[in-house]
Amino acid sequence: MESFLIISRYLFREILYILLALTALLVLIYISHRFMRYLVQASIGDLPAQFIFQLLALRLLSDLMLILPLGFFLALLLALGRLYKDNEITAMAACGIGVPVNSIISFGVIFAVIIGILSLLLAPWAERQRGLLQVQLKTMAEVGGIAAGRFREFNHGNGIFYVETIDSDTMHTLFVQVNLAHKQIVMVAKQGYQLVQAEELYLVLIDGHRYESRPGSLSYVITEFAEHRIRIPKRLDALPSGKREALPTHLLWFTSEASLQAELQWRLSLPLSVILLAALAIPLSYTTPRQGHYAKILFGILIYLIYNNLLNVAKKWVEHGDVPPWIGVWWVHLGLLLIILVLFYLPVLKNRFLSRNPPNSALSKGDAPKMV
Repeated sequence: MESFLIISRYLFREILYILLALTALLVLIYISHRFMRYLVQASIGDLPAQFIFQLLALRLLSDLMLILPLGFFLALLLALGRLYKDNEITAMAACGIGVPVNSIISFGVIFAVIIGILSLLLAPWAERQRGLLQVQLKTMAEVGGIAAGRFREFNHGNGIFYVETIDSDTMHTLFVQVNLAHKQIVMVAKQGYQLVQAEELYLVLIDGHRYESRPGSLSYVITEFAEHRIRIPKRLDALPSGKREALPTHLLWFTSEASLQAELQWRLSLPLSVILLAALAIPLSYTTPRQGHYAKILFGILIYLIYNNLLNVAKKWVEHGDVPPWIGVWWVHLGLLLIILVLFYLPVLKNRFLSRNPPNSALSKGDAPKMV
């Protein structure tokens, strides 16, 4: 019993080290890709630069539940594959100790709890925060995310905004033109800044003039002002429509809507997939010394990609009503479970077949092999 605990701790440590390294690598690749996309958006004025890291952190938190299962599966394959390559599994078998299947499954259950917290609690919260931030950024980008020295449209193309220079949060030499149904307004100001008040965004112009005229008229109403506010007509607390990913999980349990049922089943599928992938890695990691350390990695990644894509397809089928919710995405998990059972019992069936049909049965009649 003590030797089994020692081996389990040793295996946990090996899996954990590889998991941390793989997760760090996958997260680094993910962050690099997202960061470059946000930099491009910031360079063209669609995203204020000061919000890049906040948006990146929220996006990473919502997508971490997709990165970690892959890292965990690869960590199991690499750790167990190394034990086979170094003949440590063979040495354990010689001492009467097999592969600690229960310990690996237990580790998978612990990791599934972590993924469950991410998928059921943290990821929806991150999606809600990201949705609110994107609404705010979309509003701010119309007037505040603009680069100095460039004209930019806002208010669905009904307005043009220009600022000559930007010093910290203060804009200098502003030009604003707004085209309404019954009048046209042109404003120039020496300075300006943004103001959020009562959950609304305002552009405050300082020390300027306002020119107002009706379409087709040559007469203007000129107003000189010390301070003038322009309200951007968008609520900052309005979530984008159709964001099922941002709904709290407890609101999805007792709903009969197919799209919400699909979202709930997707969130529950992620921790369940961790346990199934942990079980899959045990027979899949078996390699002979001739096969090498990474013999089954490609095959394992292929199974994972097919499994993950089928989950996405099954989710879409439930959303569109092509598959009833009681079937849902569970048939994909059942299919993977059948593959796991086949891989587990395939060596047993193979040994039984060989014991009943030995390869040298034809020589038992006294026929000697011919030498060529």
